[in-house]
Amino acid sequence: MKAREIMTRDVICIADDASIEDAARLMARNRISGLPVINSHGMLIGLVTEHDLIAKEGRTVKEIMTRSVISVSADTEVEQIQHLLTNQRIRRVPVVENGKVIGIVSRSDLVRQIAMRWVCGVCGEIVRSLDAPKYCPRCGANASAFTHEVVPPGM
Repeated sequence: MKAREIMTRDVICIADDASIEDAARLMARNRISGLPVINSHGMLIGLVTEHDLIAKEGRTVKEIMTRSVISVSADTEVEQIQHLLTNQRIRRVPVVENGKVIGIVSRSDLVRQIAMRWVCGVCGEIVRSLDAPKYCPRCGANASAFTHEVVPPGM
């Protein structure tokens, strides 16, 4: 499974010249804990997190953002992203194409991936959905044929 299959596509980014108050409002309003920072050309140049807002001094996002951002491509395997998030102790990784943010994968995206796997007990068809499917798209079995299979992300 690839990043493109689980990433959040509607990424909320912030301009590097935005105030830290704007960043705080954007995070609070959208209930997120970090934002990719982009320059005037739309290129990823950093990441600003709740930690940056409360631990660093500055007036603009550019002054407090983390500059060394770990990013991935849309073709990066989910297993590799899981490894990055756990071993680098980060909470999110921007998905970048030609320097521009096209998505983001967070820990919650990996958790959602676990929750969405349903397997048809009749034919083995895998369906990804938060709720059990009403019927199997392959064999037509009803919802009772499906079991929720917990598989770690990337498997």
